[in-house]
Amino acid sequence: MKERSRNPATKKIARERIEVLFDQARLAFCAHPERSNRYVEIARRIAMRQRIRIDRVFRRQYCHHCYSFLAPGKNMRVRVHRGNVVVTCHSCNKKTRFRVVRPYVQST
Repeated sequence: MKERSRNPATKKIARERIEVLFDQARLAFCAHPERSNRYVEIARRIAMRQRIRIDRVFRRQYCHHCYSFLAPGKNMRVRVHRGNVVVTCHSCNKKTRFRVVRPYVQST
């Protein structure tokens, strides 16, 4: 197995490539949904190989069960229930819950 790079510049390049792949997935979803799923797969593989986390904005754009790209109203349903955002994937019918926390406001 190839030794992973210790250069921080490679991690920066990997983050940029992941961002580009998710942009391409969003643009290609209407015409080719299977291609956008492939872009998500490639982005995940880059993140795993470089041992970096995918940003929260991008993590919420794919299903964590079947790894398909999610587009609201097309292949996912979004509901708000008791302080949680519940995302239902129509490909695998799995539900993912994201906690919504109000920002802390300090009173004076």
